[in-house]
Parts: sequence; C-alpha cells; structure tokens
Amino acid sequence: MMSTDTLDAKRAIKVTFMVLIVFSGFMLLMPTVIMASNQSSVTEISAPGLKTNEYYIFTQELNADEEKLGVSLAVYTLTNIIVHKGDNVTIHFYNTADDVKDRHTFSMQSPYKMNYDLAGGENKTFTFKADTVGGFTYYCTYDLPSMIGHLEVLP
Repeated sequence: MMSTDTLDAKRAIKVTFMVLIVFSGFMLLMPTVIMASNQSSVTEISAPGLKTNEYYIFTQELNADEEKLGVSLAVYTLTNIIVHKGDNVTIHFYNTADDVKDRHTFSMQSPYKMNYDLAGGENKTFTFKADTVGGFTYYCTYDLPSMIGHLEVLP
C-alpha cells in the first residue's frame, strides 16, 4: 500500500506533465496564429446602430448596497468602443434613472474633451471626429470608479 505522500507526489508529477503538454501545444500554435493574423486583414464592426460608428450607451444601476460596499454601483451598458482615426463617432447617451436628481455624465479628457451631464430620464446625441490614435477613458463624474468605458482609436 502506498502512502498519501507518494500518491500526492505522483499526482503532482502528472499535473505538472499535463500543464507542460498543454503549454507546449500553445507555444507550437503561437507562430501559426501570428502568421495568420499578419496575413489577413481584420474587419472592425461597430455595435448595431443605424449607421457605421453609431453607438447607444445607457446608464444602469446595479442592485446592491452602495453604502455597504463603499463604491458607486452604476455602469454604462457599453464599455468598449473601437473605431479608426478619421471616423465620425455618434453616441446616443441615455440616463435611464427614474429620479431626475440621479445625474450621470459622459465625460472624456483631452483630446476628446467633453462632458455631457444628464438628469434622470434625459438623453443626448452627439458626434465627434476620432482624430487622435490611442486609448481613451470615458466616465461618469458622479459614479467613479464603477462607471467607466474605453474608446480605442486605431490608425
């Protein structure tokens, strides 16, 4: 009869061996994936809208005790936008709160400096030109750190 230490050691060796096999397989596939991605073009598709680069962003309150957690629990329904430099981007921003006192903003720092502040029940449509490449955070000034999103402008 084998001791539990011997069984644990054999089990650890088997798990380590399996991890090495899986990792080796990924390493073997990686050059193929890199080559394939370099050879084919990637097509970016915007979120469903009436036209290209048109996005609908709604505010959403999460059902939890904000006081107990110590952070705001509001979020945007769309947290990642990917466009190309030169694209015109249209945002339809809706504050879905029932209470007019429950304000939310769609704010960004430079170079896309904007701050649309809406009372509950209000909405605003705005358009801007994505003329600077990079990653940019959009956020609600009232509900940080939970209410943030990311705009990625590709070349």
